Formats: sequence, structure tokens, C-alpha cells
Amino acid sequence: MTTLAYLFFQTPTPSVPPPTPEKLPAWLTLIYLISIGVVGLLLLLSILRAWFSRSPSAATASDNLPKDVRRRLGATATNRGLRVWRWLFALAAIFIFGFHVYWARYAADRNPKFQEMTYKDLRNRRLSESTLRGWIYDRKGRPLAYYKKNNQGEIDREYPMDAALAHIFGSDRGEPGLERALFGTEGGVVPEVWQIIRGETVQQKLNKDYKLTIDLDLQQAVVDQLKGNHGAVAMFNPQTGEVLALYSNPSYSLKAVDDEATWLKLDNDRKEKPLLNRALREYYVPGSTFKTVMMYTAFRNGMQGTRFTTSGGFTPPGCGKTITDDNGGCEACGNIGIDQAYQHSSNIYFSYLGTQLGGPKIRDTAKLLGLGAYDSVSGEGQGRREPEIWNASSKAIQNALAPTESWLKAGPHSTRCELMYEGYGQGYASQMTPFQMAMLISVAANLDGRLMKPKIEMDRANEMFSQVLSRDQAAEIRHIMNMVTEGGTGTSAMAPVMAAGIRSGGKTGTAQKDVPVIDPKTGEPQKKLVTEHDFKGNIIGQHYETVFYDKKRSDAWYLSFAPLDKPVIAMAVLLEGPGPGISFYGGKNAAPIAAQLILKANSLGYFGGTANQQPQPNPPSASPSPRNRPSASPSPRNRSSASPSPRRRPTP
Repeated sequence: MTTLAYLFFQTPTPSVPPPTPEKLPAWLTLIYLISIGVVGLLLLLSILRAWFSRSPSAATASDNLPKDVRRRLGATATNRGLRVWRWLFALAAIFIFGFHVYWARYAADRNPKFQEMTYKDLRNRRLSESTLRGWIYDRKGRPLAYYKKNNQGEIDREYPMDAALAHIFGSDRGEPGLERALFGTEGGVVPEVWQIIRGETVQQKLNKDYKLTIDLDLQQAVVDQLKGNHGAVAMFNPQTGEVLALYSNPSYSLKAVDDEATWLKLDNDRKEKPLLNRALREYYVPGSTFKTVMMYTAFRNGMQGTRFTTSGGFTPPGCGKTITDDNGGCEACGNIGIDQAYQHSSNIYFSYLGTQLGGPKIRDTAKLLGLGAYDSVSGEGQGRREPEIWNASSKAIQNALAPTESWLKAGPHSTRCELMYEGYGQGYASQMTPFQMAMLISVAANLDGRLMKPKIEMDRANEMFSQVLSRDQAAEIRHIMNMVTEGGTGTSAMAPVMAAGIRSGGKTGTAQKDVPVIDPKTGEPQKKLVTEHDFKGNIIGQHYETVFYDKKRSDAWYLSFAPLDKPVIAMAVLLEGPGPGISFYGGKNAAPIAAQLILKANSLGYFGGTANQQPQPNPPSASPSPRNRPSASPSPRNRSSASPSPRRRPTP
């Protein structure tokens, strides 16, 4: 047994290599590959031989038959049926081999269901458990994942923040998180066949330590602010793309899911959905926050000077509906421009602006923002994962944190009525994630009008996703967003921020969403049988539909950045309403959370001041201390012999 005390000493000592996986499956795989190669070679040789030795006039009939008859009875005609079967066999062999190659080489990167089920592969589990993983630190060098010896002398993986980072780190079950992306089979540690047969030790990356862009203090502040609510927060540095905080509530304990029964219980909880990362993978109606996309589009196309008289609402021809503001009339009345409309969140103005911009212009802006823009709602491609949005060192990390693509219908076939609703964040613009909305406001917060690729690894160089706005356009839009917090819909919530001498920008949003009725016995959404009749009353079909509450749930949004002159934080706050029919508003419920997070960032020195040094709770002491650690080898729980890095690590 390798002495696990090496973990805490600087002096390297010879170690026992991890056990080599069983050779029998490797030999069988090698035999299979050789057989496929031999069959393919023989098939190729037979095709070449037939090609070069073909003779259409080969004698297969009597010479006294007419020449044209003998030609039709020649070798070409005789072998035509065999040639068809030969090609069918070749295509079948190629298909089967391609099927094998896909699952062996590409499914781990491209198939979410395959990634979710990899923990059931015994080989993957043994490889993951055979070597100690590296430590994970926050941006200030504080441990977020490390090892500690328990009272029984076993080595445990510890997570000081546990549920606060559960959706980021993930577990060995379900969809992979950073733990599996950095240290598991998703990180590329599975040995090749020839390495197993030759008994070679696989060069693992498991002992490398990682520093994340996450700030432990900001992450904990987000957890505290979301306590008692269902929702999510995504916070970036808009100049670099660094993810400072990312949290979804409710969450779960990483320790608890080691038990399969607990995991299944969490997985089947369709009401609370604790395993769902709401920040990355839940769709919400964006409401008025989507007016930001319309404003970007207007600036990009020189239409920011558009004015509209809002008195009386907006009634586009052929739509049969008059758009009004939340008060039933107009919040900002008269002939107004884009600045007043955004400040007071005028549905009337932005529904009109959407129809004037048109589908193609909105589509072009949406794509620069990382949104999916489709000319139809057929469902093809919509709702896919978007790993390419990340600035990461490996595809495994991109896949582990890939957000579900936010999308809208926008293109040449967008109708006036569709654009009317999308203009103020309704209709076919109803599929947005908090992560995407944080990226959205990051564009204006970026001094150069760029959308930076989000990154979570501290040592990554900055990468730009797209150039959305010019520097001057971004500055003007920041001024308009500042009007929201100083005289607009976010004024009351941002009063504590103003009192602290901090100017910010933002956008409130409130949106209604249908909520399914959950069956208390099954935990699943209730279904009802719907019978279809023709005009004579005859039954022509039946199907099941989900039962929804009569009243919708109100969700609250707030997009924010600070400070105004040079923003270093940009965030999206999303709160799900407490229940159907209960009033919930962006300015009243979500914006105060953003205000407290801005004040927290200020106290930590993000805005250029001196950080308030507050004592942080340390993780449990890993006794004994490194320099006094005995050389006795503790028994690692559920781990085979491992050779950790001999370098000394700080005691948490």
C-alpha cells in the first residue's frame, strides 16, 4: 500500500504504480480490430481483382447464339447480382465499424446521455478511484476541494462549500461536472488498448491542482441571498469573462449523493428539481430584460433614434391585440425615445421597435450574443448544448459546463405579430437561461462592446466570442442602463448602492410562466386525456396533455453591472415566483439581491477600494499538520493503491 502521507511531504519517495486494468477485454478489443482490418483488406482486394479481371464477353453461352444474346449472358450480367450483395456487405461493415468508432471515440464528447451514464462503467470507476485527484482552489488560493484524513484514518474528499458548488463540481453520478472533467474519464485518462496489453502505466493528470476564477466569498454571498428561493445567479467579470459566482437553488450535498438511494430520490424530485442547474440549463421567459437585445440591435443598425407615441398603446395591423404597459396604459407616455422607453420599461415602445427592426436584423444581433436564432420553430437544433461558448483548456470542461442554448425565432419569415411579442421578451423569445442573460448584459458592461467567452480556469488567457457593439455604442448604452437605477424601475432597490457611492446600470424584468400541477403520489406532472372530435362530433383521436395551474407563476429578473465607469462585475439574478398567481417583480424581489451582491463585491475590494478583512470560516483541520504527519499509511476508503503528488500542500 502506497503511503498516503506522501500527500503532505516535499521529499519524493518511490511509489507503487496503480494496478493495470484487466488485459482480457483489451486482447478481445485488439482481436476485433485486427479482424475488422483483415475483412476490410480482403474485401478491397476482391474488389480490385474483380475490377482488373472483368471481361464482359467471357464465354458463358454457346457460340452459335446471336452476338447480342451472348453479350447479355456474359460475365457482367451473370455477376451483377453478386456485385450488389458485395456492396451491401461493404456498406454494412462500414456502418457497424462507424457505430463502434462513434461510441468509443466521440460519444464521450458529444452524447450527454452517454456522459451521464459513464459512472456505471466499472473500468471508469476503477480508474477514477485508483489515484488521488488534485486540489481545487478559488481565485484567492483557498481550497474548494481537497483531501482530509478522518477519525478512522481514511482519506476523504472534502468540499468546504459542498452544496454551494455542487452543480459546478458534479458527482460521479449523472451529468459530469468539473470533478469528472478535470480528473475522471472525461479528462482523457482512459488507457489505450496497447498500453494495457504491454502493462504500461497510464500517464494520469489526476495530481494536477487547479485554481478557479470563482470567488469563495461572492459564491457564499449568492448562496445566502438565494436562501429560501428557487432561482439562480450568474456573475462575470465583463472585461475578461471570468466567472466569479455561479449558483442554482435548491442544490444538493455532494456527500449525500455517494449513496445511490439518495441520488435516485433527488433525481425523481420533479417539484424541487435539486439536481437541475437552473443557471445553465433551465429556460425562463426573459420579460423586459429582453428589451436589451432590441436596444443592441437598434444601435447596431443606426436605429437608436427611433421614436414612438405611446399614448393609446400599440396595435399592429392584423394582430388583433393592443400592447400596453403593466399599468394597462403607458408607463412613459407621449412621444418617447429609446432611452426613456428602456428607463421606464415601455412594452409599447419596444413592441413597436421589434416590428421596425425586422427578423434578419434581430437574428444577426442574437447570433453575436451566443443566442440561437431560427427562422422556424420546427425544433431542429433548438435546445442543444452549447459547449463552444466556453473558454476552456479541454472539451471535457466545455461539455461539463455547457449551457443549454437560449434561442428565439428570428429571420426573414418572422411575422409582424411575432416580432411585436418578442420586442418586449414574450412569444418566441421565451427560452432564456440566467447564464445567457448574464452574458447579455456583459456586452454593454465591456468597455469595448465585446462579448468575452466565459472562463472558469484562472490560468486561461482571455478570449473574445464576438464584437457586438462599438466602444462608443457600449458607453451610450451603459448611460441608458444607469438611468434605470437612477430614476427608473430599479431606483428603489439600488438606493443602498447609491448611498455607498457606487453608480451602476441594470434592467428589471417580470415574466409569467405556466406551471404544471405535480401529482403528490407520483411526483410527476399530472396528465389529462384529451379527446379530439370532428365537426360531426365523432372521435378522431386521443392524447394526453400536461395539466397546468389556472394562474401563471411570476418570475423576477434583474440584470446588473457595476461600477458604471469601468464595470468589473456583471450579473443576472433570476427568482422563480413562490407560486401561481402570487405577485413577484424584478424591481421588488430580484433587484435587491443584486444590490447586496454589488455591496459585497465592493467590500471585497473589487471596485478599487481596500477589502474589508473579515474572518472566513476555515474547513475542518486536516490533523495532524503536514510537518508533523506520521509516516504510517492510512487506509483510503474505496480507493486502491495510489501515488499522490509528493509536493507539500497547504493545510486547509
